[in-house]
Amino acid sequence: MGMAARTRPDTALTRAAEDLLVAASAPTLVAHCHRSYLFGSALLDKAGRDHDAHALFLAAALHDLGLTAAWDDPAQPFEVRGAAVAQEHLLRWGADVELADVVRDAIAGHLDPATVGDPRPEVAGLILGALVDVLGVGLADVPAALVDEVLTAYPRAGFTAFIIDVLRAEAVAKPASTIAAHIRNLDFLGRVAAAPFPD
Repeated sequence: MGMAARTRPDTALTRAAEDLLVAASAPTLVAHCHRSYLFGSALLDKAGRDHDAHALFLAAALHDLGLTAAWDDPAQPFEVRGAAVAQEHLLRWGADVELADVVRDAIAGHLDPATVGDPRPEVAGLILGALVDVLGVGLADVPAALVDEVLTAYPRAGFTAFIIDVLRAEAVAKPASTIAAHIRNLDFLGRVAAAPFPD
């Protein structure tokens, strides 16, 4: 299945989510969110996991709001803050509680490797897609033709350097956060820098 079959579901909620994403985020972060959706969708399909593309897109579009100046919180880790912002907006826009909860949980858990095993495919799909785009983990499981399509439609445009700077600042500001622990204990930024993408 090519990228055309995975385009953003066109609903009032997805349009509102994309508007919020674009208004708050640098273009390279917007593109990352789209790539995370597309890669996550592809990996769920490969695993034979039926999923709600609508919910997965919403989670991917909104998952890094906590890294933006508009929605950063000086105390809350970005994934916790982003999850709360996403849930609040979805409910305000008329989403049902179950959908808002799935999106919240996907965003809140997208730094926890255990989330890959979440029984809700939309929750697992977000971290799967983000792992491909940030670290290259799982890249070999995405069809090469689809990777080329995705990178052409949503170029990285310096994403690696951008996300390293943003995550380093997050870790310094919030040393008790999950991302700070990943940087200290897992050489996370080194792994980001080594991701197999021509940035």
